[in-house]
Amino acid sequence: MNIHTVIDDQLFHQAVHMTGMVDNRMLLEYALRSLLQTQKTKNLEKTTQSKFDFWERLQHFRGSVNLSELGDIDEIFSNVRDEDSGRTIVL
Repeated sequence: MNIHTVIDDQLFHQAVHMTGMVDNRMLLEYALRSLLQTQKTKNLEKTTQSKFDFWERLQHFRGSVNLSELGDIDEIFSNVRDEDSGRTIVL
């Protein structure tokens, strides 16, 4: 008996004790579903945290920058848009 067999047997017995499942395939399927659900939950938490971080950062930016000091917004952005209509299309 090698160490891998001992570890696998110990893990299997622990899993059987925790879940009551004795069929290897059912136990493996249960473990994989649990793992996938855990990963989905972690991904959702990261997404939620990222949204919260963005909102926090936006609020910090709004609090730290006085937009009225920039001047007239229309004047600032007046020459940003390209007035060129683009290439000539020949039909």
